[in-house]
Amino acid sequence: MIKIAICEDEKDQQELLKEHIYQIFKELSIKYKLEIFNSGEALLENYSNDTDVILLDIQMGQINGMDTARKIRTLDNKVEIIFITSLIEYALDGYEVRAYRYLIKPVKYENLKENIRNCIKEIDIKNKYIIVKEQGNQIKLDINEITYVEVQKETITIHTLNDTYKINGTMTNIEKKIDCSRFFRCHKSFLVNLEHVKSIKQYVLVLENSEEVPVSRYRFKETKDKFFDLIEAKLC
Repeated sequence: MIKIAICEDEKDQQELLKEHIYQIFKELSIKYKLEIFNSGEALLENYSNDTDVILLDIQMGQINGMDTARKIRTLDNKVEIIFITSLIEYALDGYEVRAYRYLIKPVKYENLKENIRNCIKEIDIKNKYIIVKEQGNQIKLDINEITYVEVQKETITIHTLNDTYKINGTMTNIEKKIDCSRFFRCHKSFLVNLEHVKSIKQYVLVLENSEEVPVSRYRFKETKDKFFDLIEAKLC
């Protein structure tokens, strides 16, 4: 079940989006729940943290879509935000609130469908966990919090945003368990979550926390391509 919120003050645009969403989810054979709000104030007053996707008009009454998104981000770090706008110059502002998708009014069906499909892929990734065993304890790890994995002999070290975990096993097995396109084997001994990479330099990935992960010489070009593919996907 995908939960969607439309926040749009124009009735005709509400109806257009509502009809598009009905057709999209019918075609995808996915159940959904839809809520419609006429203003940013109404969305914030009734916001539910299990919302998956918000279609958010930028140009609204007292509180515009960008300000609404800023407040949403203080409540919810994971919801996917798609801005609806008549003015594309607002697009760059969206990076502050991690809204990477923009649709121009009147919203075309195929454009919305592509964005919804991409959001569903992101939601699947955000909800993915793996179970690892450390010193006899079963630990549930959110794969989005894993920054990188390294192997030394038969010891796997999983680095996360807040901790590290040491388990026995092979890199091949942990790579299969994670099974996510955001992770890339940049070195025979390192598997990195490209979502946490800030920059790439010669044979090194620099993470957002300033840690550095080595890239092997023969995997450097492919690693760089994967990193920029991820950035480009967010710009679309």
